[in-house]
Order: sequence, then structure tokens, then C-alpha cells
Amino acid sequence: MTVKGTIASMGDELSVAEHKVAEYILQFPENVLLMNGQQLAQAAGTSAPTVSRLVKHLGFKTYTQLKVQLSADQGAGTDEFDGDEEIRADESLHSITTKLLKNAERSLHETIDQVHEDTINNLVKQLEQADIILCFRVGASYLVAQNIAQKWSRIGCNVIASDDLNQLLPSVVDSNKKILFWFISNSGESPEAVMGARMARQHAVITVGLTRLGENSLARNVDILVQTSQPAEATVRFAATQSLHAQFMLIDTIYYAYVSKHYQNSKRRILDSRSLLAEYKRRFMNSTHN
Repeated sequence: MTVKGTIASMGDELSVAEHKVAEYILQFPENVLLMNGQQLAQAAGTSAPTVSRLVKHLGFKTYTQLKVQLSADQGAGTDEFDGDEEIRADESLHSITTKLLKNAERSLHETIDQVHEDTINNLVKQLEQADIILCFRVGASYLVAQNIAQKWSRIGCNVIASDDLNQLLPSVVDSNKKILFWFISNSGESPEAVMGARMARQHAVITVGLTRLGENSLARNVDILVQTSQPAEATVRFAATQSLHAQFMLIDTIYYAYVSKHYQNSKRRILDSRSLLAEYKRRFMNSTHN
């Protein structure tokens, strides 16, 4: 993810002092490339510790790493979308589609840019070993939970997706089965998801969180964390458009990483299920004509 995109994704999570440094980086990237941390702090009117905190907050290990990414961004001539994502009354269809497309491209690129291979490999390993995969979602993320259930069920995994923890939580007491509990909350602050994750971990269940980028309560209470970019949603959000785009892209990435490691078995199961459904349709059509 670009430095600019990362800063935009963090939004209100930055402190006032960190915002001052971030704004300076956005306004004067060429100057920053020539500065050390102390010089940046002085130019932004803050302190060196504030610069260090911002660097860590943005996900970079060192200030040098941030500068390397910033230099790459400048060299690539990245052209972030700075338009207005708000949908207006009586807006033209061309304007609406342009906004949706630009925001979708930004959200997808920034989600993929911050995917960590080690994290995905670890998640794939845990999915391999799970006897049951439980998926709990909040709000519009129900569609994401159903997507997980549909994908992994077709390749032979036992998946249960629900928005009811009363249905899912009793499964964690089954000590004879290895359970993976996947919690999906875009904000990461859903009380139900956070409480469910805490309780699942108390029973030694592997927990996975899917949230937007940044620190949040769910992120602090799961074993494996995967995150999407923070989408440029409008002030009045008529639908969870951009967050769903990013979540679906991340799930597709994890799914195909899993399939790639189990290619022959996945291929066989997909073909078998396709054959079974074709036979069902044939029999159903025959029965309606009798």
C-alpha cells in the first residue's frame, strides 16, 4: 500500500501530533525523502518520538522503510483518487459509476498491497487442520460469511455461517474436534464479535478476525488477523459497498491460496459436486415432465 493510502486508511486513529507529521508527509514528500526523523519532527512542529510512533502506527518497522516506500510511490507516479465519494441528489450516471470504480480500485489495491504472506500461510494451515469452521458476521458482513461457507464447503470443509452466537458458541466445548472460529466485523468493534472471540479463546479454539486496517478490539482478541483497507465510504453510507469489495477480494485471496496447496483434491471435489448438481437438475427436469 502507498504511504498516502496507508495514512488515509488510518483516518481518525492517528493522534493530533501524528496527524501533523502525516500532513507534512503528504504535502512535502520530496522534502521528507531528504530528512532524518529529527528533521521531519522539527519541520512538522512535533517531536522525534511522535515520528517514531507514526511510523509504527502506519505499519512500517523503521523510518527508513517508510522513506523507501515513499520513494517508490513517487517514482511510480501513483495517482490516488482524490475525488468526492459522496453520492449527490440527481447525480449523473457517469459520475456515479466513475466514483464507484475509482473507489473500488483504490480499496482493492490497498487491500492486496498489505496482505502478509506469512499470515495467509498460517491461516491456510489452520484451515487445513480444522474439523469445523465457524463463521460469525456482523451487519453486511453476513454476505462475506456466506461466501466463506459456500467456497470451503464445495471443497469438502465443514463450515457453519451464522449471525447467532447462541447457535455457534456451544460448538466450542466439543473437545474432540479441532475448531476454527472466524469473526467478521469491518469496524472490529462489534460487541458480539469481540465477546465471542474472547470466549472462544478461553476454550483453546483458534480464532480468526477479519476487520479493516488499524487497531481495534477484535484485532486484539484473535489468534490470526487479516485486514482490508479502510474504504473511502461516504459520510452518509447508503450501503457497505467498498468494504464488501475489499472483504470479498481478501477472501478470494485466502481461498485460492488454500486451493493452490490442495489443488488435486479441490479439483476433484469441485468436479464431483458439479456432477452431482447436474444429475439433480436432470432428475428434477425429468420429474416435472412426468
